Amino acid sequence: MKRPYLFLLAALFAVSCHSGNEGSTSLFPVKSGSAYGYISRHGNVKIPFRYVRAGCFSGGVAVVATGVPRRWGYIDEDGRYVIPPEHCYATSFNEGLAFVVPEGGVPAAIDKNGVQQFSLPDAQSVENFNEGMAAYSILGPSGEVWGFVDRSGRTSILPQFSAVSYFSDGLCGVMNSNGYWGFVNATGDLVIDHVYDNVYPFKDGKAKIMLRGKWGVIDKVGRSVLPPRYNDVDLDGDMFLVKKGSKWGWLDAEGNELIPIRFADAYPFHGNTLAAARLGEKWGYIDGYGKYEIPARYDFAFGFDGGHALVEVNGRYGLIGRNGEYVVKPAYEHVPSDYFIRYFANTTAYYGVKTDVQRPVNVAYKWLTGFYHLDYYEANRYATGDTRTLLQQFAHMRDMISDSSKQRMMGLMIGIKDCKENENKAIVTYTLSDDRSKEQMLFLVKKHNKWLVQFTRPELGDEEQ
Repeated sequence: MKRPYLFLLAALFAVSCHSGNEGSTSLFPVKSGSAYGYISRHGNVKIPFRYVRAGCFSGGVAVVATGVPRRWGYIDEDGRYVIPPEHCYATSFNEGLAFVVPEGGVPAAIDKNGVQQFSLPDAQSVENFNEGMAAYSILGPSGEVWGFVDRSGRTSILPQFSAVSYFSDGLCGVMNSNGYWGFVNATGDLVIDHVYDNVYPFKDGKAKIMLRGKWGVIDKVGRSVLPPRYNDVDLDGDMFLVKKGSKWGWLDAEGNELIPIRFADAYPFHGNTLAAARLGEKWGYIDGYGKYEIPARYDFAFGFDGGHALVEVNGRYGLIGRNGEYVVKPAYEHVPSDYFIRYFANTTAYYGVKTDVQRPVNVAYKWLTGFYHLDYYEANRYATGDTRTLLQQFAHMRDMISDSSKQRMMGLMIGIKDCKENENKAIVTYTLSDDRSKEQMLFLVKKHNKWLVQFTRPELGDEEQ
């Protein structure tokens, strides 16, 4: 299994998928058959397998989805709904608030009782609160532009950035129209200039940055802590886990080699005495000297989380203790992306929502974003029958696309230039960020009071298949 990276949004320190403090009762979302449920650290099924999507618990609440089409709600640790599954989009809770979108509606912030705090009628996308600030976007002729609202829903930083990360340590990574990243403070002042190819959020005064294709680390005034000369970097307390060429190892705070750069892959200690590392095809766990304390015998291995670690063997996941013995034998087919992302970053897979307002421009933008970002499930939601058939063909070919091409496509930004609407048909003109001079057209038809994308030009009398 490859390292689970986040594109343009990630943090550097792990957080466990648990409720309460580290080591308290934790519920792991896992898949059995075709559904997700939750098990304890000892393998007991605490919440039955009945969800099509399942997030990690945060403050005693988890976001889950049921049915076709998906409807999102929130459960407590006993599996009871605290907010019914009636939203077409939903985020995890963070800082006591989450964003939800009703069918045909706009993003709204709710508390854990489901009470609406405010809505954002003009927003195209909204992301979770961090340090009292939530990113939101509006559509512009060159693509989405991003700003921030505070907990009252008041705009605190006007939409002006092509992309944003989230606030951490009082700063937030923002990208300008030329594709370069810098950092702003809570009032929107640029405090570190737009000079980086990519940035990660700050943690404990340090941030991972990319400059001219190499990764390094800076402090909060932009001074170099670790020069950008590595193929990758992870912060690991006072150490740095670095990738040099194709190998990984650890450096101390001064940049001196601490654990030899010899591993094919590795994950940070994150305050534990053992770290997951791979030399050949198998993963095991090493100590602070780089010696294997738990032999390399797993197909994939997470770091330790509250005394236990998730491991994969023959396509199944289980839990081991610090002695390497199974606490839960590998029996589950899948661990959802929310656990991966929460483990490797201080965020969640369910961090953002989009408006569901039925206007041609909004529908076109969501379809285009799903299509170019290879999210064919999302694109299907706004497609006619014949277009869904084409999307299925594209989905079958997705694995044939190279990683470099996927990364380029994920970075494309869509600009809506014009929309011409005539009764039940519309034509949206758009551009892509890799060639703003080339205008393209997308055709939409209105079926049952909903705008849908028809990949080919609709003719009079066309009906949805």
